[in-house]
Amino acid sequence: MSDVQLTERERSVLDQVAEFCRVEVDPHCEEWEQAENFPRAIFTRAGQAGLLGLLAPQELGGKGLRFTAYVLAIREMARHHGAFALDVSAHNSLCIGHLLAFGSEEQKRRCAPRLVRGEWLGAWALTEPNAGSDSAAIETTAMKNGDAWELTGHKTFITQGRNANILVVMAQSGRTDTGRKELSAFLVAGDQVRPVRKIPTYGMKPSETSEIRFERARAELVGERGQGLKQGLAILDRGRIGVASLAVGIAQAAFDAACRYAMERQQFGKPIADLQAIQWMLADSATEIAAADLLIQRAARMQDEGSITTKESAMAKLFAAEAATRICNRAMQIHGGRGYSRDFPIERYLRDVKLCEIGEGTSEIQRLVIARQLMKERQ
Repeated sequence: MSDVQLTERERSVLDQVAEFCRVEVDPHCEEWEQAENFPRAIFTRAGQAGLLGLLAPQELGGKGLRFTAYVLAIREMARHHGAFALDVSAHNSLCIGHLLAFGSEEQKRRCAPRLVRGEWLGAWALTEPNAGSDSAAIETTAMKNGDAWELTGHKTFITQGRNANILVVMAQSGRTDTGRKELSAFLVAGDQVRPVRKIPTYGMKPSETSEIRFERARAELVGERGQGLKQGLAILDRGRIGVASLAVGIAQAAFDAACRYAMERQQFGKPIADLQAIQWMLADSATEIAAADLLIQRAARMQDEGSITTKESAMAKLFAAEAATRICNRAMQIHGGRGYSRDFPIERYLRDVKLCEIGEGTSEIQRLVIARQLMKERQ
């Protein structure tokens, strides 16, 4: 996104993000992959460096970035390590994002500074065993007990779910006048969570992808009762732009590696970059990265303008995620057997990027969202 007009302060923040990744992330990627875990200390340091409060306003200790600058920060992190970018993105755009958009002033003042500084980790709990693409099928129940709420239910595929100090949780809070489920958002402390397990995953292995339960967990309402689904969909509009940027960051890393390897690898007496088959793969990848960037930039700019971006967010995520998977696959093809080995990071890029076609709404759901919005526009 070289044509994004950044302020001097935003450029400085992005330089800080890049430097943090070079010093604190790059040397440890393989170690974290082997352990399938992040040390808690990396998030403490990320908070101290400002990476956990990129969207939070300065008065709450954050960096106060515009969304157009924020997505560049996520892209940069993903270029270094996809799983790290995933956890930081979930913390920033989902947990803190929900709190800032819909929480009370007291909730913001109490929670946001500690989340921003990295003293607390945040999670956002929507998905359940029977409520994935169908978010309205949520079964977790919130019951009023005097002036307080208590949550009982089961959540799965929750980023940082077992490690979080605070979670925003979607739950049934009753029934509407028409008998439909009433969904609300709740703030739940980490000590109210019953950890079940870390889910073993194909990619993003160090990320804490959790299955958790609540049993009469103490909770407090976030925003208006009955507005949980509306709030959640608004947060997903922003989150999907972040996932698109994450996908492009991984794709950029794979593309850069493929270019280097193609110019260094000699076959038939010349670099394989001289072979037309390789050149076409690189040309397609460069074009798809540029196109994905433009879709992300448009959606992010509309977010900064306060526009609803349901269609644009879905378009950005759909195209970026699927293009990034193709780009990583081409990078492996260019590397051949070496790319398939764990001696090179290409196999990690390909495994990690697949999540972007699934998380925060599958590609099929994105197509459904886009089609519905197109029909609405023509009514």
